[in-house]
Amino acid sequence: MKHINQVVAKGLLIISLFAFMISCASIPVLKVNYQLPPSSDELKGKKVVLIVEDARKTKEFLGKGASKELSNFPGNFAFSVTRYGGSGFKIGFFHVKDMVEEAFKRRLENTGLDLVQEESHGDPVLLIILNEFVLDLVDRRWIVNMSYKAILKKDGRVLSTQVISGEAERYKLAGWGAADIVLGEIFSDMVNRLDVARLFQKVNL
Repeated sequence: MKHINQVVAKGLLIISLFAFMISCASIPVLKVNYQLPPSSDELKGKKVVLIVEDARKTKEFLGKGASKELSNFPGNFAFSVTRYGGSGFKIGFFHVKDMVEEAFKRRLENTGLDLVQEESHGDPVLLIILNEFVLDLVDRRWIVNMSYKAILKKDGRVLSTQVISGEAERYKLAGWGAADIVLGEIFSDMVNRLDVARLFQKVNL
């Protein structure tokens, strides 16, 4: 009887492990590859504090159609960066806010800016307010919408602002590879569309 119980226990363990492996295999991993624009030193020597605020009305990244297709999406992204004219390299797994912050850090440093960790008197602050970032699947088309507001402040006074929004779509093929592509395209375009030099040129910093 004891031998039978051991056999049953081993059988249940194997079944559980098999079920776990299947469930893990079905977890979708969305990839976002951020492509940096050409680097420059036009803002070299200037300092800025970067603050990212997640002001989305809903923190759900997936729309109704995408939720059905990616029902086990864990909420974080495999984030990578590609330097202009270079190859890509993996950064890690991030949730939306952290991924946006990481991308803008690299975008600002790419212009020669020196990022200051803590705000102090006299240092300009760039506030990025994320208002929308959502992926949906409509009529076999992956659709991504993203929008944010950039505010440059100094000593609490607003000096310059930019509002940026955009949409991109790509036809769905097998799996969610097309979703990865369109996510990388719109994410790169939106982050790079911020005219950092213009923000600083409007004020004498």
